[in-house]
Amino acid sequence: MKIGSIIKKQRQALDLTQEQLAEYLNVSVSAVSQWESGKTVPDIATILSLANFFSITLDELFDRTSGDKEKAMEEYDRLDREYANRGEVAKQAALWREAVQKYPGDFHCLSSLAHALHEAVYSGGDSEEIENNAKECVAISERILRDCTDSDIRDSAIQCLVHMHSHKDLSIANEEKAVQYANMAGCMFTSRQELLESAYFTEESKEKKRAVKHRNNLDYMDLLTMNLYYGQYPNEEEKIRACRAALALWEALIYDGNYLFFHCRIQNIYSNMAWGYAKLQNREETIQALKMAMHHAKCYDELPAGEQHYTSVLVNAATSDTASFSKNYTATNQQNVLTFMKNKCFDFVRDDPAFVELAEGGK
Repeated sequence: MKIGSIIKKQRQALDLTQEQLAEYLNVSVSAVSQWESGKTVPDIATILSLANFFSITLDELFDRTSGDKEKAMEEYDRLDREYANRGEVAKQAALWREAVQKYPGDFHCLSSLAHALHEAVYSGGDSEEIENNAKECVAISERILRDCTDSDIRDSAIQCLVHMHSHKDLSIANEEKAVQYANMAGCMFTSRQELLESAYFTEESKEKKRAVKHRNNLDYMDLLTMNLYYGQYPNEEEKIRACRAALALWEALIYDGNYLFFHCRIQNIYSNMAWGYAKLQNREETIQALKMAMHHAKCYDELPAGEQHYTSVLVNAATSDTASFSKNYTATNQQNVLTFMKNKCFDFVRDDPAFVELAEGGK
C-alpha cells in the first residue's frame, strides 16, 4: 500500500477531515489532498511528524509490515469461522474488538465486529448488554457507510443498520431509518448472485454457471419459505397453512430428502407448525410436528464433517460444508428443540407417552 493510502486510512481512523489533519501538521489542505491522492509525498520532516501524530512506526507508515498484517488477518478470520461454527458469539465479538484495537482503520475488522455485535443482539442475554451491542453495531455501521468504499462491506453495514433499527424490542427501533437504509441496498435483480448466472457464458465456465444457478435455487427458496413460515397471520390455521406451503416447496426442490444444511430450516418449519397446533389444542398433530422437528434437528446435528453435494438434480451442483456453518447459539439443534418443548403451550400434551418419549430421546 502506498504512503498516501496509509495516511488517508490513519486519518479516517482518527475521524479527522483533511482540513483538521492539515491544521495539526501546519500544512495546507492541498498538501494533504495531494499526499492521499499519490500526487506528492511528504518531506522527511513531515513524515516523522505524521508517524508521531498517528502513533505508528515508520515501518507501519511505509507499510513494511503488511505481510505481518496479512498473516494476522488470516488468523483472525480462521478463529472467527471456528467461533461462528460453534455459535460462540461473545468470543467473536472479543476477537474483533482486539483486531479493531490493533488495526483501528481497517474496515474488514470494523465490519466483522459489527456483524458479531449484530449476532450477539439475536443470541439473547442481558437486556442492557443487548442494547449496548445494538448501539455499538449501529455506530460502527454508520461509520463504515460514511468512510468505506468497498461495496461488500457497505452492504453488510446496511444490513446491520436495517436489522437494528427494525428490531422492535430495542430502544433504537426506528422504522423511518430502517426504510431509509433498506432503500440504499441494491435491487435483487442486480445482485452478484443473480448477475453471475449471466456472466458465465462460455463452454469452459458452464459448470460454474450451473453451480451458481443451483446455489441461487437454494437461497431463493430459503428466502421465500422464511417469508412464509415467519409471516404474520390472523389465526393459527393460516399460519399452519403457510408452514405446509413452505414444506411443499422444499420437498419439490429437494425431493430426495437430502437437505444437508437446510435440515435446520425444515426443523424451524415443523417447530412453527407444532406451536400452531398446540394453540389449537390438536394433540396428535402437535406431537407429530415435534417429532419431525426433532428428526431434522438430529439430521442437522449429525451431518458428517466436510463438504457434500446436494443430490436432487435441481440443486446437485451446489454444496454444503459444515465448516462454513454459522450460528448464534452454542446448543445443539436437538437441545434447542427440547428447550422449545418446555413452552407452556405444550402443557396439554406434556404427560402424553409420545411426548415423554420424544423428550427422553432428545437428551
